[in-house]
Amino acid sequence: MGHTLLCVLPLPFLSLLLCCGDIQAWLPLLTVSPSWLSPGASVNLSCRVKAPSPGWVFYWYEAVPDLLSKNYKYKLLPDSINGTVEDFYIIYGQRHTAGYACRAQRGNPEYLTDYSEPKFVWSADSHPEAALTVSPDREKLFTLYFVQMNCQGNHAGWRVRKFEITGYSTYLTDCSSWGTMTGSSCTVNRSWSSNAVYWCESGSGDFSNAVNVTLHKPESVLTVSPSWLSPGASVTLSCKVGPPSAEWRFYWFKAVPDPSHRKYKYEVLPDSISGTVQDSYIIHGQTHTAGYTCRATRRNPEYSTDYSEPKFAWSRDSHPAASLIISPHKEKHFNIDNVNLNCQGNSAKWRVRFELPGNKTDLSYCSNWGTMTGSSCTIKSHRSHRAVYWCESETGQFSNAVNITIQTPQSVLTVSPSWLSPGASVTLSCEVKHPSAGWRFYWYKTVPDPSNSFYRYDLLPDSINETVEDSYIIQGQRHTAAYSCRAGRGNPEYLTDYSEPKFVWSADFHPASSLTVSPDREQHFTSESVTLNCGGNSAEWRVRRFTDVWSDLSYCSDWGKMTASSCTINSDWYRKAVYWCESGSGEFSNAVNITVHNGDLVLVSPINPVTESASVSLSCRLRGQNTVSNVIFHHNDKMVQNDSREELNISTVSQSDEGFYKCEHSGRVSPQSWMAVQVIGVVLVILLLLLCRYRQSRDSASLRPSEDPGNGLHECQHVTYALVDFKHFENKRRQDGPETVTIYSHVKTEAAGTVSSNTQCLP
Repeated sequence: MGHTLLCVLPLPFLSLLLCCGDIQAWLPLLTVSPSWLSPGASVNLSCRVKAPSPGWVFYWYEAVPDLLSKNYKYKLLPDSINGTVEDFYIIYGQRHTAGYACRAQRGNPEYLTDYSEPKFVWSADSHPEAALTVSPDREKLFTLYFVQMNCQGNHAGWRVRKFEITGYSTYLTDCSSWGTMTGSSCTVNRSWSSNAVYWCESGSGDFSNAVNVTLHKPESVLTVSPSWLSPGASVTLSCKVGPPSAEWRFYWFKAVPDPSHRKYKYEVLPDSISGTVQDSYIIHGQTHTAGYTCRATRRNPEYSTDYSEPKFAWSRDSHPAASLIISPHKEKHFNIDNVNLNCQGNSAKWRVRFELPGNKTDLSYCSNWGTMTGSSCTIKSHRSHRAVYWCESETGQFSNAVNITIQTPQSVLTVSPSWLSPGASVTLSCEVKHPSAGWRFYWYKTVPDPSNSFYRYDLLPDSINETVEDSYIIQGQRHTAAYSCRAGRGNPEYLTDYSEPKFVWSADFHPASSLTVSPDREQHFTSESVTLNCGGNSAEWRVRRFTDVWSDLSYCSDWGKMTASSCTINSDWYRKAVYWCESGSGEFSNAVNITVHNGDLVLVSPINPVTESASVSLSCRLRGQNTVSNVIFHHNDKMVQNDSREELNISTVSQSDEGFYKCEHSGRVSPQSWMAVQVIGVVLVILLLLLCRYRQSRDSASLRPSEDPGNGLHECQHVTYALVDFKHFENKRRQDGPETVTIYSHVKTEAAGTVSSNTQCLP
């Protein structure tokens, strides 16, 4: 039916290659949309030449069944006699299953491609002149049934066709390829699983309705309980097969190692020679590791499943004929270490197997993931996994079984405290998961690196040569900072990856980097816009957030919108997190706690610590409203105010006012927030008093006429005094209450000539 291009003219070699050497490049490809039709809907045809170029004209055809040639005739569609310059064509009002094809033409002399492969639009509705019925009448069937496709209508000639996709290939075949066509019926003889579309084609060129039919090959699936055996206990085998019915009989087998074939032999278990009608079987008094399998049969029609995948009941007890010893003798190992599995017993040949529980495809031998030397297997897996290992002997015995976990060493850092009292010490602790001896530790300051949205790691002082201790103390930390660690051991040294960065947050502003919040409060409603503003001596900023519930460390771009130095949050769900800024110069700002609440009531409280002796007001806010009256306030879950006032006013804040606050209004309760109190006391130590008296008494005897004894302040010009600034800090944002109180002092010395005007030396 198609046209074949024959090149006979003397053309240049390149033209000859294009013309005849790559015919497939010129074949058109048709696509049909939709593939399944809603009767009366439009069908879109699209034709593409595999080597696209301008100048093509497209022709559109209906593919009409031709039973005599076992192929199709191609009938031009309306408005397609002269072709179309467009590479698409729309068919309106299609009601039944139909097939289509296309071809393309161009050039002078004219070149016309072959017809494309026919493509179909299927309809589940029966055609009055051609209908397909399936027996048994359901979509999902098993290959053990006689599945019949019956073609009905006003014609005597029929064929049943099937369209199937297998992997990346498509197949369009007749009943004769996978069944038996008798008159107007096709009996499926296929014994393997498939999922395909079937339909009838009549001698008069009609298509029937189309049906999806899935054929499943019955499979036996065995479960063993318990999977880990207490020696001498009973083992229950259960065999499931589909479709379930009373006609199945079950056979039970012991899986015996067969080293010569790297597989198993199956020995029928006692009382199972004739099978059982029950789908379970109990083995009494099993003492050692053993493998089992099952299969099922039925008579009408006669069918037997394959053997099920072998399943095991494992025992930790050694077998006299086969035992497994691990070196090093422990369950958890690193993938950088050699793990040896040694098979011992009365056999000369061994194989080591392992299974990932729950994954039937991972039942494999030592040679797949290690090195077998004699009766020993050395694991060389760089992939983290947890599996069961055992030995199998040439005499058909199983050894004891062991669980082994192989994992990549990981460093995990903890930082204490997490909220900083400026000037306090910070303790870093680095742990290698599943610890072992020989690790040495490196400690790093984690510095923001805006160029790549990550961090760079700067070694801390005294950490260049590692430490044998798994902890490191940083003295006098004053601002928010991030840290990381890694561990190394061996020669050559193996180094873990850097740990996840951990933070110690401070609520105090940093001169180079600061964060302010608008609106200036800790609690906000969902769907309420909150802006975080980064300020300081940097032109580049990024805002980060840490959520403790998910240990989620993310950027503003993940949950907000970063514009220059500001991040806008517009959250639609509840979240409580710590926020801070990171500058292009590698600095961290102060950190703040922000709660986004999905309820109707929030507490309006200061987001930053309140200075002792200052005044502060707390209020309550309803969603969509300003502050409300008749509010109950709680401090550390104790009611402190219950009247008609809108605010809780504290005129002179003291240390006792620090703690958790929440408000209550009309039965609604806000989340609680921590209000921190920063205590600053200034003590001026005047050392001038005795010094001035001493100098006056000492020098009075030698006083010259030009000297003025009444001006004692002049004597203070050579006296040094000390200004001691005592500061008292507690934890500012810990949700489980304050940490240990830290007090530090700042001592400043100055000459007497710089004493302020309110400083006096008394005579």
